[in-house]
Amino acid sequence: MGESSNNKIKDFFWKLKKNPKAQVIILVIFLVIVAAVAGLLIFYPGSANRITELVGNRNLNGTGDVRLIDGVKTNPGMENLFPQTIVIENLATVRPQAGLGEANLVYEFLAEGGITRFLAVYASGDNIELIGPVRSARHYIVDLSEEYHGLFAHIGGSPQALGVLNVNDYLVDLNQFGNPGYYWRDVNIGAPHNLFTSSDLMFFAQRDKVGEEAQGDYTPWKFKKETSKDERPTEEKSVKINFSSGSYEVEWKYNPDTNIYARFNGGLEHTDKNTEEQLTAKNIVVQYAETSLLEEGTGRLDIKTQGEGNAVVFMDGVGTEGTWKKDERGDRTLFYDANGDEIEFNPGKSWIEIVPTDKTIEYN
Repeated sequence: MGESSNNKIKDFFWKLKKNPKAQVIILVIFLVIVAAVAGLLIFYPGSANRITELVGNRNLNGTGDVRLIDGVKTNPGMENLFPQTIVIENLATVRPQAGLGEANLVYEFLAEGGITRFLAVYASGDNIELIGPVRSARHYIVDLSEEYHGLFAHIGGSPQALGVLNVNDYLVDLNQFGNPGYYWRDVNIGAPHNLFTSSDLMFFAQRDKVGEEAQGDYTPWKFKKETSKDERPTEEKSVKINFSSGSYEVEWKYNPDTNIYARFNGGLEHTDKNTEEQLTAKNIVVQYAETSLLEEGTGRLDIKTQGEGNAVVFMDGVGTEGTWKKDERGDRTLFYDANGDEIEFNPGKSWIEIVPTDKTIEYN
């Protein structure tokens, strides 16, 4: 380095010494660079050979979210976020619904007149701007929601459902009647098919009702590693469920490359309004339940979701026949194989199809 360069450096530091404002600017720039480097080390621990260990999975869907990085837990509490259960309708004319594709778990069951309805369960922390249309509750829907000890979002319900909700220690009732601030109506859609909510509004409800730090308190299922691609069946696999008329026929088609099942409803791809993508799942459960007419004239049903019965669980392209069991209200329904061992699911989204015992399904 020449004498001229040395003189320039000396002049720079001499001017810096005499200029406090410049010193502050340089200090700020230095701190920003240090923070950026630290951030890279945290989010890309492998680049610095840091010790990282997966220590927690989401209790609801078994996906990995919580790690130890050099002994420090990331995303504490994310493994068991407070659940939100939302009743969503499935009238053929309202499809595609919003938010089903972003649910962690979805139940499908019959309502009046052969129409099916959904109970979507959310506990991911994802931002979902539109969920719905939100519809009314039935007593067996309340029973399913009670398994998660979280929020239960709906608008009104049958007399039996409202009676159960009036005295309930298992969930936080978020009936739109009495809690209008957590919902809105789309004026461009005819009522009653125009009530919607969002993940933000559900979080505000959680904050207001139980506190934003509340955690889930329910029995998790067991999860396993997915079957490797070379062990999956390559022939065409599907599951068909005929709930009633053709508009409510359900088919799940298996893709061995992705190890997912894609949903068809009424012979058409069933998509999500938010993403315009087809609904998919890693696990499909057919839970057979005794179903009978509850009331003459209303068409309301009684579906036995407590007790035990037969089930078929589909994952990795294979159907496993077994049973389901739920002893008491508030218990989580568990599924068992033919040997009586609790079934371990693939991490990811699950759909539970609650099918009357007098119905048959087709699968290969």
